[in-house]
Amino acid sequence: MSKSTDQQFREADIALERAVTAFMSAIDHMMKRWDEVTARYILERVLLELCEELPMRIDTQSTGPATVKLSNALADYRESPAVERG
Repeated sequence: MSKSTDQQFREADIALERAVTAFMSAIDHMMKRWDEVTARYILERVLLELCEELPMRIDTQSTGPATVKLSNALADYRESPAVERG
């Protein structure tokens, strides 16, 4: 890889880490925001939203077998009955 490519990957990694940190901070904030809404509910809804969004993005990319398994697992979780999710 060229220096420019290496730099772009470093910048992408930093941006991704910041995005995940901001996302987790927002989730933590939501879990404390409403007295009547449990953290469990917030986490399940977050997972369901991610299970809806991520497979669509994964499926449009050229991915390896482990990523396909992850995409399938996300879809399985999304489609599972609520009683099985706890």
